[in-house]
This record gives sequence, structure tokens and C-alpha cells, in this order.
Amino acid sequence: MKVLVTGFEPFGGEKGNPALEAIKGLPAEIHGAEVRWLEVPTVFHKSAQVLEEEMNRYQPDFVLCIGQAGGRTSLTPERVVINQDDARISDNEDNQPIDRPIRPDGASAYFSSLPIKAMVQAIKKKDYRPLFPIRQGLLSAAI
Repeated sequence: MKVLVTGFEPFGGEKGNPALEAIKGLPAEIHGAEVRWLEVPTVFHKSAQVLEEEMNRYQPDFVLCIGQAGGRTSLTPERVVINQDDARISDNEDNQPIDRPIRPDGASAYFSSLPIKAMVQAIKKKDYRPLFPIRQGLLSAAI
């Protein structure tokens, strides 16, 4: 099994991104699964392009997109990604789209195929205090 884990480059004037630093420390193999990490640009539509290119090259069985959400104090597995850019802040190239579809030909939203509820229970056992949001942060790309 192959797993691709992504993290965004630093953004919003920050020197680093804790999510990216966390995935850089992942081992190359976890429980028999081959793990590869990928830094994606914090630029609308470029992130999706970089991710698609790597998915085509690597052909992963699973993709986990890890992100930083300032102010959150817990891990938050997300069930749904919304096909809409609605930026609170500009990306690293000063783009700030508002109410714009990420993929005009795509669905309005996409549900994760991962076992989110089981993941939340596993996180709770480790005492990481998970939240259960209903939508993905809008800096992420839906593909």
C-alpha cells in the first residue's frame, strides 16, 4: 500500500508550518505501508496542480492532506471538502479568491473515503482532543 501525505509551505507571513514539519518526520514505512510526503505551494490552483502531478507519478492508495489551522489546539480529521475558494487571507502570490469554484466542472462537495469516525476514536484514545468539523479549510484544493 502507498500513502501520500501533503503539507503546505509556510504562509501568512509565518517562518514555518507545523503541519509540514510534522509530516517531514514521518518514516518511509508505517505498518507495511510505503509513505511519501509532499510539500505543496500555498497558492490557489498551484497546490492542486502539484498534488495531481504527484498522484499521477506515485499512484498512491491514500492521500492525506495535512494542514495548519491557526488557533486550533487539537487534531481535526475532516469529512467533507467544499469545492469553493473563499480566502480569509491572501495566498503566497497575493491571490485572494472569494466565492469561486475550485473546479467549475466538479461536484459542490466531496466526502472523504477514509474512516473518519474511527480515526477520531483513535485520536481520542491518544488524548489529542479531536474536533469534528463538517468542512475542509478552504485553502485546500478539491480534485
